[in-house]
Amino acid sequence: MSISQENYMGVLTADIVNSQSLRQSDYEQLLVQLKYYLTALRAEFGAEFHIFRGDSFQIALPKAKALFKQAIAIRLFFIQRGLDVKVSLAHGPIKLSLGGLATATGEALVKAGHGLDNIKHQRLVYNNTCDESFLLNIRFIDLLLGKLSHKQAQVLLLYLQQDKPEHAQLATQLSTSRANVTKLLNLANYTLIDAFITLSKSYIFSKET
Repeated sequence: MSISQENYMGVLTADIVNSQSLRQSDYEQLLVQLKYYLTALRAEFGAEFHIFRGDSFQIALPKAKALFKQAIAIRLFFIQRGLDVKVSLAHGPIKLSLGGLATATGEALVKAGHGLDNIKHQRLVYNNTCDESFLLNIRFIDLLLGKLSHKQAQVLLLYLQQDKPEHAQLATQLSTSRANVTKLLNLANYTLIDAFITLSKSYIFSKET
């Protein structure tokens, strides 16, 4: 990044759960896969990312309304590998400089960081002011994600990344049957998760305007 810029962005601050239990070789491979995933986000959406303290990372998104979709996707990335991640979300003005996200400043970064420090049993928290009904929706989605199997998470992640493709298309990619893909998506409550993502986009957009 060559110049400073300030945008209204969504921020995810995350911490890998029980990363210390991984063998060193598995941990190093996980970091390679995570960097690849985050680099793809940068290329596709203009996201910025920063990995710090070994098992923590931040993602800044140009469009805050994509916040919950990407938060759910990053959890699926870990769940399909038998892991999970605590994710703290916020949106607000952020100033990015030559140092990128590592040296960025802004209210959203502070909120997301404090939220991660204070997270307890949840895996997904939102740190901007919101009404009780939206907060309950977040808790419900957090509960659903925590119950996913590795295979359910894998199929759901592909479904979200590819903007809801035909089940037969996913079946071809995964070398399985269309019926199995449909079964896994239904077990993952994909329609409810997709409906929440749609709700979150309109909710955050209403707060930006």
